[in-house]
Amino acid sequence: MNVDIKDFQYKILEIAFYFDEFCKKYDIEYYLMGGSALGAVRHHGFIPWDDDFDVFMTFNNYHKFLHYASIHLDTEKFHLQRENSTEWPLFFSKLRMNGTTCIEKGYNKMHQGIYIDIMCLYNVSPNKFVRYIQYLSAQILKATSLYLVDYDSDSFFKKVFINSCHFVVGTTAKNFLFKILNHFSTKNTLLVGHFFGKAPFPKTSFPRKWLGIQRYVNFENLLLPIPFEAEKYLSLRYGSDFMKIPNSDIFTEYPIHAVFVDIHNDYTIYKDKFNS
Repeated sequence: MNVDIKDFQYKILEIAFYFDEFCKKYDIEYYLMGGSALGAVRHHGFIPWDDDFDVFMTFNNYHKFLHYASIHLDTEKFHLQRENSTEWPLFFSKLRMNGTTCIEKGYNKMHQGIYIDIMCLYNVSPNKFVRYIQYLSAQILKATSLYLVDYDSDSFFKKVFINSCHFVVGTTAKNFLFKILNHFSTKNTLLVGHFFGKAPFPKTSFPRKWLGIQRYVNFENLLLPIPFEAEKYLSLRYGSDFMKIPNSDIFTEYPIHAVFVDIHNDYTIYKDKFNS
């Protein structure tokens, strides 16, 4: 990375602060997830080598956020990339900061400011087989969207899967997969699941009660919420030894996302350099 990762992380924190204040104002519950939740518990902030910041919300809170953001977001300072849109075809949303640059490998026909990721927790079936069908539906939808953003993979199998899904799965099939994924959206299910991330199927779903009341903890210079039973969630996601600092070999599992970062200038000034 061309900038000090700490400077990059503190710019991300500016977005996180605005996002937290926005959610408090409109009574929207969210929680740090994945590496951000792990960082909060283990490091009281970012994992030192991580340039990512992720949150998730229940289905209702996620769509409530999208609704209020479409009306009340400070668009002079921030830009919301809504999921499954022309600009951003993937199935999660990003809140980006105007006047900054975070250029990543691959797809670049979009706003490329520094960002945080905002994920939806789907209501999922208590039946493991039905839940797996929901997961598979999400994986197929994910593959079709990865093709649209020129995603590249070292895995031959993944490349074949992504290309096959793009050419085989049409609009009617996508709508059917959406219905499967959202089948329980109006029900207060005992389990919730995040199906569009990296986690394998057994680690994608967990009891809704683990979320509970937001538990605000130190995250760098902020107080941010993690699930009330975050330790159970982190044990599921990373194993019971999640508090152990990994050796340097594991760092390659979570590579730096950004190819080029500028925390002071807008990405548009680099358009000709990186978008050719």
